Amino acid sequence: MMFAFVTHCYNTVPFRSLSALSKSEALKVMANLCDDSPFFERFKEPHQYWENRIEAETWLRTEFIHKGGKPKARYPFYSLLGPATWIMNYSITSGITVDTLEIPISIFNEEDISFTVPDSMVSYWIGRDKPEAYYQSKFHGQVFTLSEIRSLVTIEFMNSIESMHPIGTIPYVEAQIWNHEIAIDFYNRKA
Repeated sequence: MMFAFVTHCYNTVPFRSLSALSKSEALKVMANLCDDSPFFERFKEPHQYWENRIEAETWLRTEFIHKGGKPKARYPFYSLLGPATWIMNYSITSGITVDTLEIPISIFNEEDISFTVPDSMVSYWIGRDKPEAYYQSKFHGQVFTLSEIRSLVTIEFMNSIESMHPIGTIPYVEAQIWNHEIAIDFYNRKA
């Protein structure tokens, strides 16, 4: 595998998720965060975003369980496979504060973590609607296990990842951490 870690990006406090909130609480947070940046423009239609997120997370969890995953949480902590280069470069040029935590993949097993290409919401949408310009059945609408992602991610794959996604989406492999305790324990040991 090309990468030995996943990167969790956060602003001041790690491991926060809209999915941990009630719908009304999440809508308030989205209203406060919404702007024209690639990070927060998704919140311009908060009700639609919320419905799409719940639908995608339900699909993600169900597919992970079908592949032998044993999620210990209702929702995952989201991370990126490897470095968060694009996010860090964008945050520097736009003045947005983003902190990162690199978590070794070696602390997870098959039952704790899943992956999608790219972001799970985008992968779910492309897999469901199959837009001709982007849909690739091998990647989109698929949830990958740790062993599957180890064999999938090659230099050739990473060099072609940008062509797999709609314009305006960030080309990366998303990691979903379903055992929160592992990630939180790692963070606490580093603090």
